[in-house]
Amino acid sequence: MKKKQESSLWKSMANKASEVRENFGKEVSKATKSISEQASEAAKKKASDMEEVISNKASDVSKYFRETAKKSTLKKQQTNSEVSQETENNLEQEEIYHIFVGYQTANQGGTQKVTLKSGKSYNVRIRPNSTEGSTLRLQKCGLQSNDAFLVLHTFYNPELNLDRRINSLVIRTSIYERSKTRCLEVYNRINSGLYTYDLAALNLLDFLVESSNIDSLIGLRYRIASENSRWVGIDKGLEQVLDSSNLMEVEKYNLKATYLYIKSGEPLPNFEKFRQLDAIILNSAIAPELKDKYLLASATSMALRIDMLIVNLLYSSPEIDKSKHRKYLSIYQQLREGATVVDNGIIQNLDSVIFAAEIPRICKIVYQLLRDRYFESELEVNANDFHTVFSKLKKAEKFVRQSENSEKITNRFGNIAIQKGMLIEGVDDAVIIGGVGVLAGVKVLKGGEALIGAVGLVAIASTLEISTKEKIKLGITEEGNFLGEVTYSGIMNAINQVSWVIGDRGERKLEQELDIFKMFKGNQNRKQILQELETKLYSSNT
Repeated sequence: MKKKQESSLWKSMANKASEVRENFGKEVSKATKSISEQASEAAKKKASDMEEVISNKASDVSKYFRETAKKSTLKKQQTNSEVSQETENNLEQEEIYHIFVGYQTANQGGTQKVTLKSGKSYNVRIRPNSTEGSTLRLQKCGLQSNDAFLVLHTFYNPELNLDRRINSLVIRTSIYERSKTRCLEVYNRINSGLYTYDLAALNLLDFLVESSNIDSLIGLRYRIASENSRWVGIDKGLEQVLDSSNLMEVEKYNLKATYLYIKSGEPLPNFEKFRQLDAIILNSAIAPELKDKYLLASATSMALRIDMLIVNLLYSSPEIDKSKHRKYLSIYQQLREGATVVDNGIIQNLDSVIFAAEIPRICKIVYQLLRDRYFESELEVNANDFHTVFSKLKKAEKFVRQSENSEKITNRFGNIAIQKGMLIEGVDDAVIIGGVGVLAGVKVLKGGEALIGAVGLVAIASTLEISTKEKIKLGITEEGNFLGEVTYSGIMNAINQVSWVIGDRGERKLEQELDIFKMFKGNQNRKQILQELETKLYSSNT
């Protein structure tokens, strides 16, 4: 990609922001195709202000990439209209992956390992002078032997001295010289596309960048690099466990494929491997902070699929009068967000529809948890709360098994159209609709708090109950020291927009102020927050 192209790419994002904000909701609500059929079309049509991805706005990268890819492809094809039309139809089904490339590789060229949703990995050749938004095409490597496309992200830019800007920002900050050194060391690692073990310094650097007056587009590119570094650590944790497992190669591929959907911020394609994948990562030796990040992303991906199945059921069930679809949907949405439902007549009918439906059992268990109102945002976080909700989960499982028809148990589902009222309507960061997935940061979906919390609880319980025999097969050791109480506290506080650490009441209160991803420029508590984040660099448990 030429240098001028990159500049115009970023400028075009800002120009199209207002148009996208107006049209995004309308486009999703009108969708009648399945997710798999409309994914490429949605990514192709939707443009947004990349400057606001951090604030849950979709990315323009996919649209730009598709236009570039199509032009490149058409140049290599014959010029007759029949061939051109075939090429365009093929592009509608392509897969998009957002990949961060380290500075040196982007500058000088090299190879980088990339895993696709097939679960297979490829060593991809990166061209020299690859700048932000550059694209690569992997021919016939997609899920259906179609082409897959990579959108490259990097801090490399021959026109902008990004290193100097970040270095200057750190050096001018009123913190200890050793703290500055650690922040700069962390920056060098994330700039190189590497995992940084010094997460405390990374959190401090994140705050310095996001609370500064640095150009917002540079801030966005920094966010992608920072999030990528964390997920590289999660990637490594998964690979290490799989390397010591007794799984067949096809089983490893399936687990990696499921993991890629989670990283894309998209609904899970099936429920077959999520339990094993959660158990592997939650039992791995990665940092608790990374486990919390993964679990929130995994629970969100699962919750999106469960929500689609339930909402689709409400629209399609012959037992629900068409004139009452909206009423049933409203009741379910109240449950989904943890609100109190007062219409007992409707909800009892809703119960009977869901428990008699041919949907996966986990959907019914999660629904029953919502009915039990296990989710309470104001609960004091301690072991007793976890044991309470765990007992509610077991009670819900027992109730579902007793009430369901064994002949209607299924773990499969076909293509489901996006319909009005689905949680996926508010997912701006999913790759499937033009976002950059987890590289934009994992966020809690507004209106789906209780649903995501319930799925997270199911994942934790499943991990706790996994047998020793299955652990050995999966390659899980005791090294990870997985604790259900701590993990549950982590996801619940993430849902409540609180960054959780184990400590006394004073420390928990302080952590509520340290949600560094919600800080704004000029915040009056910036100095205090900065001091506390720096203190964490030297705490004994860092």
